[in-house]
Amino acid sequence: MNIDGVDVDWVVAQLHAFVEETRAVGLSNSTVLTARTKPACGRPRAIELAEMVRPILDRLYPEWRSENPESKNDEFKPERDAAQRLLARLANRSEVESRLGGSDSSPAVRTSEMHPLIWGAAQTQWVTGHRHEAVLAASKAVNSHLQNKVGRRDVSETDLVRQSLSEKDPEPGKPRLRFLSIEDAQTRESMRQGVMSFGAGCFGAIRNPVGHLPNTEVDLPEHVAVEQLAALSLLARWLDAADVVIA
Repeated sequence: MNIDGVDVDWVVAQLHAFVEETRAVGLSNSTVLTARTKPACGRPRAIELAEMVRPILDRLYPEWRSENPESKNDEFKPERDAAQRLLARLANRSEVESRLGGSDSSPAVRTSEMHPLIWGAAQTQWVTGHRHEAVLAASKAVNSHLQNKVGRRDVSETDLVRQSLSEKDPEPGKPRLRFLSIEDAQTRESMRQGVMSFGAGCFGAIRNPVGHLPNTEVDLPEHVAVEQLAALSLLARWLDAADVVIA
């Protein structure tokens, strides 16, 4: 959990308020059976509090939706359970880090700071625990981005990357991507070759496995999925930097 720049005291106060005010009331007992509980603060107030807490959970506990199942009898149970888990993590983080030999000071890769195209496409699947679907969605977004940039729909993915960054001059209907802002010719050519190979590799080694294998055969560990999203983010940034040259 990365808390750089986070006002932890404010976060803790918001989480405590949510847990306390949305506690379930109207529970069944030995004499009364209640099909559905309600939040102690009333539903309108609970909705207001939930809108404050969900961004906190998304930032500090991004997998909260998949780890805290919904309840048909308690509308705000997932958020309340997640808030309690996050409160426990925040309260005990110093001791846990010291017992484990100190905090990890290495740089952290934040998905929210990747190219907006990547996290925008991946977020919905990621927060529900479908990491391979998140990577697949991001790779499809990069492909669409490239198709739009060069105005082509007749080819896609690996073929489109190779054709768009081919050393050949542009042809009618086949624009090329070049890095014209790089003054040195050797560096400019190196960039063209590198992005072409990198892009083909992203589609061949990242997009194709998650897209062609059955869901039951794809199990991406979180750190691997983050690395793959980071690779796609870098590709998207390089495509943004490229100039379109037409015949």
